Amino acid sequence: MRYSTLSGVAALAAIVVNGVSTVPAVAVSGISVPCDTTALINAIATAPAGSTLVLARHCTYQLTTAYSGDDGLPPVDRQLTIEGRDSTIVRDGPTAGVFRIFHVTSTGDLRLDDVTIRGGNAPDDGGGILVDTSGMLKLDKTTLDNNTAGTEGGGVDVEFGATAYITRSEFTFNNAGGDGGGLESDGTVTTDGVVFSRNFAPVGGAIGHEEGDAVYRNTTLKNNASSSDGGGIDTDSDTVQFINSKIIDNTTTGTQGGGIWNAASLTLIKTEVTGNVVGGSGGEGGGIYEDTGTLVLRDSKVDRNSANGSGNSQAGGIYNTGGAVTLDRSEVNDNASTVAPGGVWTNTQFTVNRSEIQRNIPTNCDGSPVIVTGCIG
Repeated sequence: MRYSTLSGVAALAAIVVNGVSTVPAVAVSGISVPCDTTALINAIATAPAGSTLVLARHCTYQLTTAYSGDDGLPPVDRQLTIEGRDSTIVRDGPTAGVFRIFHVTSTGDLRLDDVTIRGGNAPDDGGGILVDTSGMLKLDKTTLDNNTAGTEGGGVDVEFGATAYITRSEFTFNNAGGDGGGLESDGTVTTDGVVFSRNFAPVGGAIGHEEGDAVYRNTTLKNNASSSDGGGIDTDSDTVQFINSKIIDNTTTGTQGGGIWNAASLTLIKTEVTGNVVGGSGGEGGGIYEDTGTLVLRDSKVDRNSANGSGNSQAGGIYNTGGAVTLDRSEVNDNASTVAPGGVWTNTQFTVNRSEIQRNIPTNCDGSPVIVTGCIG
């Protein structure tokens, strides 16, 4: 059954006012929501499981007060789809309190399509969207913009045991006080065709990954920043893959990992790590800082990164402090650092298959405690 704008709101009101559902037992589809914030709140609060809310085209829904606690909208505790039609849901910054936009509970399954989530400001996790353990989130053609979290996940926080599928979406200008300026990925996360740009956090400017498994396909991390480590991404445990992706032009003013800081099992396949910078004094690993995890580069590039801070800044390409590193048909070229080596610093031997480490300055590997097999100069 498809409701018009007025009849859809009337049906929802009947549920609230009369206490008796006038909606058939089957899943409701296509409930129109006019360009009115109260109507949006009522629709989210009362729509039956399986409903699709169709927002007013190009509308801006402005939230000035929290619905409850730290949540701007009613918590999503069931399956709900929102078709945005290029609409925006925004916390009205000048007058609003401190709250996130969406909260997906442990029984929730939220699907957002063609909508912008802007200006959320959570005191803890998930400035734009928080997904609780066992909850599910699907984003398509969705923008997370200018959201802030006091701790983790400026744009989105996916808690341990939660699941997120994100396609054709953007994370821009989000901030976190701890990890994951754009996304905190602690559950199971899959992206395809997603761009993270100009996000900031002390750890993991674009993405913070403490646990869980993640696969990033056709995903770009560019121009993100951190103040401690992992200008692009910080990964701490479990497995992470980047496939056909780009980690480019990210920066940390700290000392480890301009593009990537890794202690997980990280695999890069046909992925470019380029133009990243670690700028702190004594900085290490302009492209990648490998801690004690596993790093596999397959058909990938670590090129034109730099460790350009003062003091003993080393390894514009890769700095490895004991991880297991494999280069398979990959290259570490044209990187630079303040002191040698410019390409690779490692205290354990790499596994190398048809790969090259060339044209790094001031040296490729000389100055490293261990010289990678096949690396000259």
